[in-house]
Amino acid sequence: MLPISPVPFPVPEPLALVDATLLFLIQVLIAQHPDLLDDEPPRCPVYPLRAARHILDAIREVHYALDAYRAILPDEPGYIDDAGAEDDDEIPF
Repeated sequence: MLPISPVPFPVPEPLALVDATLLFLIQVLIAQHPDLLDDEPPRCPVYPLRAARHILDAIREVHYALDAYRAILPDEPGYIDDAGAEDDDEIPF
């Protein structure tokens, strides 16, 4: 069995990977259905285009959910709640 070496590069943030995947999916959908770029939907949309519009709506909802999730996350990965911290701390950060 071959030895498995540790990953030599940092693993990106999972939310960034989800966001990049959603953006890639949008690009694929637009490449498959350029009619998605039109502001006005056609009067009688074909079924694949209608399905692509539903997928875009779902992507939009996931994107809004990711924004809401990021808004409640702490700013830094090593965040420690300072509710119990003393005010006379000598280190200013």
